[in-house]
Amino acid sequence: MSGTVQQRTSPGTIISAEDAVKLEALLTSSRAHETRRSYTSALRTFVSWCHERGYPAHPTTPDVVAAFIAHRANSVSHSTISRDVAAISAAHLDSGLEDPTAHHGVRLALRSVGRSHGTAPSRRAAPVTTDAMRLIIEAMDDLHTAVGKRDRAILLIGLAAAQRRSEVADLTTKDLTRLDTGLLVRIRRSKTDQTGKGDVIGVPLGEHPETCPVLAVEDWLEASGRRIGDGSPLFSRIFSHASIAKTKISDRSIARIIQARATAAGITGKEYSQVFGTESWVSGHSLRAGHATSAAEAGLDPMTIARTTRHRRLDSLSRYVRPASAVDDSTAGKIGL
Repeated sequence: MSGTVQQRTSPGTIISAEDAVKLEALLTSSRAHETRRSYTSALRTFVSWCHERGYPAHPTTPDVVAAFIAHRANSVSHSTISRDVAAISAAHLDSGLEDPTAHHGVRLALRSVGRSHGTAPSRRAAPVTTDAMRLIIEAMDDLHTAVGKRDRAILLIGLAAAQRRSEVADLTTKDLTRLDTGLLVRIRRSKTDQTGKGDVIGVPLGEHPETCPVLAVEDWLEASGRRIGDGSPLFSRIFSHASIAKTKISDRSIARIIQARATAAGITGKEYSQVFGTESWVSGHSLRAGHATSAAEAGLDPMTIARTTRHRRLDSLSRYVRPASAVDDSTAGKIGL
């Protein structure tokens, strides 16, 4: 493979420092926060590896990237290596440099790792289903406190609206509309909607008061002194079990709440490891996964489920739908055995 990396464009017109700052901010915002954080971590690993060996990191060459892939294949999954390669590619393209990862040899190395290691994820979020959620709510002994009311609302609205942890964290009171039959929840931006077109999810009143997401949200609003439409973050951190912050809660805090409440109820998600064929655990994605799994177990078809989960690709949704309905959907019971 050629070790030569050329600049993709000729030097352009020099712009002012003020315009350069604005341009940098604009380009930075073109990727989701989680993607930027993930790429930063990947590049830190790649640069450190290059420096240890005296290889050029930026710009780098296809030979170096292929060698890095071979090195990483001994310790991490195919999906992690793919993330690393994507980060290296983005760093070069953003700097106006030739993309070393586009070389045929690099693609062959990545494909070879996939063939030898498999491309299935090494870990997967275990679904917190409706049944699991009932156990979690039953185990909560602090529902009379602000923390308990907030956490119950987070868990139930996240499950009912099939939300990612970042989507729950980003909710404001302006994103809610109360109807006689339930709530309308506006998802302003998501992983698959980076341009902010938005989606509206309907959340009906629950069949059981203790697990009704609408009543849980209203209980939290009353406890926090907030009202639908007042513009406040829907969920915030709580200090000393009583002092409610005015700023929104972080998505990592959402994940910790889900994990802590599930653990307290004795739910680890490990029972899904055999079903998925890989390690599973409760995470910030477990509410969204739980909605898809519960809906599939209730016999709903994938297209109907996708309208609420907002999956753009049914093959992504099938990771949760297929295990839940595999026996019912199988033709094995229809061939006369």
